[in-house]
Amino acid sequence: MMSNNPLKSTTTDFESHASALAEAWLILMQEKQYHEASRLCIDFLENYSSAFKVRALEIDEDGYNKLLILLVFFKGLHEDVQLCQIINDRNWYEDNTTVEQVWRKLCDCRERIQFSSQYCQSKAINRVFSDLDDLEEFFRAVFGNGCYLSPGIIADASLCNICNEDCRGCSHIAGRLYSGKICFYQLVNPLINHVALVKIPKDLRCRIWSWQIKDNEDKSSRIDAAPILTLFSVDNFLRDSEAELS
Repeated sequence: MMSNNPLKSTTTDFESHASALAEAWLILMQEKQYHEASRLCIDFLENYSSAFKVRALEIDEDGYNKLLILLVFFKGLHEDVQLCQIINDRNWYEDNTTVEQVWRKLCDCRERIQFSSQYCQSKAINRVFSDLDDLEEFFRAVFGNGCYLSPGIIADASLCNICNEDCRGCSHIAGRLYSGKICFYQLVNPLINHVALVKIPKDLRCRIWSWQIKDNEDKSSRIDAAPILTLFSVDNFLRDSEAELS
């Protein structure tokens, strides 16, 4: 049984707790009990995220890696619930703001679940991928494949967030886990020197929607509000002190 105090939990505690919750989540989703499924995810995130961020749990480095994976996993499960709740309204795709919100959340959810699936197995993961595949197919049918903005960036250097050394000389690998942290490279003095229009972008969130294309008086066109670059990461809800778990 999981300790009532997360600070006293062992790796075995939160792993077994997470496994039981994932099974319960799957049953709730099958029964379309979205509110209960959402609450289940939020409870797990609230129980462990604060202690994880300040490294207050009595677990080793490997334990922090495993807990990070599970926190990202339950954040992805929660986003899938939110998507199901939104698209439960049959007319959701008629509102431009909602369409953009759903697309971004779809992208966020897929990246979190893809990350989690590298390290853990669960029938819940298959359920989420199936939901996302169906939703992407709906987007293709209604809005087409889409075009995207992709920036070209130059920078003075690229530093590893783990050791703060130049990524070309350090031993850490981007995307790998190190003591509960995901390695990534931070650009020093980045500068966007061009923006390209592409069909296959690095970041699907930078999609251009038809309602964002405006006509100028000289008959040229401009794009309003479409993002050129996003700073998404699968653990951003843990690294951003002001991020909301829900």
